[in-house]
Amino acid sequence: MYGSKHHTSPTLAGAFWTLVALALALSPPGSSRAAADEEFWSPPALTGEASELPEARAVVRHAIDFVESHNQLAFEALVTYEVVQKNGQKLQFDMLHRVAVERSARIHWVTLHDNGATETAWCGDGTFTLLREPANLWGRVNVPPNLKDAISGVSKEYKVAVPFVDLLSGDVGELWLGKDVKWVDYVGEAWVEGQWTDHVALRRPGIDVQLWFRKGDEPFPVKMSIIRTNDDGLPSFSARFRVWSTRIADGAIPKFVPPEGSEQVEVVPVHTP
Repeated sequence: MYGSKHHTSPTLAGAFWTLVALALALSPPGSSRAAADEEFWSPPALTGEASELPEARAVVRHAIDFVESHNQLAFEALVTYEVVQKNGQKLQFDMLHRVAVERSARIHWVTLHDNGATETAWCGDGTFTLLREPANLWGRVNVPPNLKDAISGVSKEYKVAVPFVDLLSGDVGELWLGKDVKWVDYVGEAWVEGQWTDHVALRRPGIDVQLWFRKGDEPFPVKMSIIRTNDDGLPSFSARFRVWSTRIADGAIPKFVPPEGSEQVEVVPVHTP
């Protein structure tokens, strides 16, 4: 769920949405790095009393409604995931995702793996294209015109490891608040990634989820933590969303042009027993 399982080393089999020009300044012009760091690590006082803390389901519903109200979304997420070895040891790997999506039309993403490999994907208008570098290989397949069905199809049929695949191809409200969710709890307010958040925990069969949503009128997810409780070794998956935007900058999603010297390879469905 939310991310694919991996073997003993990071694979070059997946990603999630786009190369977006998200060059937002981390501090105002003229401010010092020390001042910026102090602001990041030193939270301002919260307004309101403890008695005003919200109900967990209301926090999640508010975030879902806000995100789903925007046709365009762009973000950057740093992901850390664990892989359980045969001897029981857990190894950690990192990925950086730069993502952009137009819900009714297309998705584009770039994934940077911690072994130096890069994957860039384009999905829309009935096709899915994936470029792997530095292998300089690319492939293209036809997919359903519906974006959710397209993402679900490349994940299931071609084993493209699409992080957050359930969020992309499913009903987020059902995923986080549906009948399979056995428990939802408001943990409290937490200072995460330089901003106050509402910390919520929920449980589904085989999965424990924690979510941190930005407080206020723009309740973007700031952090996500998942533990697969049905898997040996209880592997975890976490994501920190460092930049969010409700607008994709003009020209941020480039047209696919095969790189010089690249090779097109045939992409075939993966059959598993």
